[in-house]
Amino acid sequence: MPKDAGERSRDVGPPERELDAKGVTQRPRGIPAKVAPFRMALAISLAIAAASFALPRVLPPLRLADESFGDLMIGHFAPPEPQHTGIALVAFGEDSFATLACRSPVDRGFLADLIGKLRDARVRAVGIDILFDQPTLPDLDDRLRRRLADPGMPVVAISALERTGLTERQREFLGGFLAGVPHGYANLAKDTLDGSVRWHVPAADDGTLSFPARLAVAAGGTPPPPDAFRIAWRHGPDDATPPFPIYPAELISLLPPDWLAGKVVLVGTVLSGTDRHRTPLSRTGISMPGVEIQAHVLAQLLDHRTSQRLDPAWEAALTLGLGGIGVALAVAGLPVWLLAVAGTALMACLWAGAAALFASGGALIPLLAPSLALAGGIGGMTAHRSLRERADRRTLMSLFATHVSRPVAEEMWRERATFMAGGRPKPQELTATVLFSDIKGFTTICEALPPEPLIRWLDSYLEAMTRVVAAHDGVVLRFIGDAILAVFGAPVARTTREEIDADAAKAVSCALAMGRELEALNAMWRTEGLPSVIIRVGIHTGPLVVGSLGGAGHREYSLLGDTANTAARLEAHAKQVAERTSPWSQVIVGETTWEAVARAGAGAGPIPDGLPVGEIGLRGKRLPVRIWLLRDGVSEP
Repeated sequence: MPKDAGERSRDVGPPERELDAKGVTQRPRGIPAKVAPFRMALAISLAIAAASFALPRVLPPLRLADESFGDLMIGHFAPPEPQHTGIALVAFGEDSFATLACRSPVDRGFLADLIGKLRDARVRAVGIDILFDQPTLPDLDDRLRRRLADPGMPVVAISALERTGLTERQREFLGGFLAGVPHGYANLAKDTLDGSVRWHVPAADDGTLSFPARLAVAAGGTPPPPDAFRIAWRHGPDDATPPFPIYPAELISLLPPDWLAGKVVLVGTVLSGTDRHRTPLSRTGISMPGVEIQAHVLAQLLDHRTSQRLDPAWEAALTLGLGGIGVALAVAGLPVWLLAVAGTALMACLWAGAAALFASGGALIPLLAPSLALAGGIGGMTAHRSLRERADRRTLMSLFATHVSRPVAEEMWRERATFMAGGRPKPQELTATVLFSDIKGFTTICEALPPEPLIRWLDSYLEAMTRVVAAHDGVVLRFIGDAILAVFGAPVARTTREEIDADAAKAVSCALAMGRELEALNAMWRTEGLPSVIIRVGIHTGPLVVGSLGGAGHREYSLLGDTANTAARLEAHAKQVAERTSPWSQVIVGETTWEAVARAGAGAGPIPDGLPVGEIGLRGKRLPVRIWLLRDGVSEP
């Protein structure tokens, strides 16, 4: 059992050397360094941006969505351009094949005559996008080969890579037919997810050039880039006009000679269902002929044009910026509905702005990564704030549950940002009033009562006293046997003298009310055959260091500093004072508390009656403390 209150000394904090004139000299051990909210927001922004930028590049569904959004932009918002002046297509359509003696393979004699007509039109170069993998009449085959190999006008034919589905006989014939003839592979790079053509590979692993790359070099262009590149698709002047002029093969002899002069001409088929492929320009599911895709690549090589898609570095910067905006919106603490509206509005502005920029000739902005970053920033930071609030609430409930009044609990939760950090109360300096109470003769009572009545009796006392403290907006921090440690003005720090004085007045009123509450308790206990008690209370106002001490398994909200020690020693000194505050209590207050109560009561009501006890020396203090005994206006029984 504890010793009698008059025979023991309780230190509720370290000695006064923990404080100097400027405040804390050393941060309490066990409290980690504060993680600044700005750093946390920055870390979340960076993480969200990095994930948003990387995931569309590594997760197939997101990559397909990103490419599909880009296709929509290219297909519907690309600015119109005039028809290319350096490239023309000569197409074999259904009408062309109706005039030919042989449909498949294409009439080699007609092709030989067509190349002669193009030579007469003084074209710059000719590309034949028709695969010569099967023999026809030997005379016609030889005639076409001579045309392909004629000096003067460059003629480039298509070949096929090893992965092309040709038989060994077809490969052997194709190799012999193209011997000595410039050629390049016509295989298209298709996306494995949806089969769309978006990229071009200018050279195979063995160094063989692609058909448009070989044709560009033959036409006098520079060597192609070594790496694969996105195709810079061209739009025509309007929906009814193609980006390249297209002439039916059977009508070439009827064209004015200057229509083809100086152009690179591509010859190929435009049959429905044959050699057609999906591209970003394939609106409403309409595919594009392979020869037209080759024309887009050729134009890009000849014009030294690059894709308008935004550079990855700028995309990363935009993604980071949108992630930061999303985090900032969440940090602003907007209501959920307003946050949703703001996020939706920003998303709409992003998409509309990107479409307008691209339509005016600007860069094509990949929208998935920035959109994910904006949504992720809002959602991620909101989730973080929610988890942090839950952690803060759990911490507050574990430290102060049932020990505070509802108004105090609401104030603590409302002002949690001022004293919570990292899921626990942060160390801070503040000025508050500490109340320390004890039961006179508690050891004797403990020795006289059996365990069960003792616990029931003590429990009813502590419950009643806690209720009184909460009613006066105080916070009960802990019970030390029969002793109660309470604080007025923490953990939410007071910022004005008026607030500090009001807390001191509440502490004094609380101490007086505790004595009055004992009158009813003692009457009840006497009827039950339990002992009645008298309490001693010490109250002192001054600076404190407050914070959470302990580990994950056990944590307490603690008061450190001279003020807490002084309140405990004033309570212990009450045994030296003969008079009482009331029949059931002795309340001793320090000078700072007395002066604060006087200021608080100057215009707000009567000042409590007090009896100056004088200046006394307290254990552990160098200077004497001036103290008062409060009087509750009740005569001794």
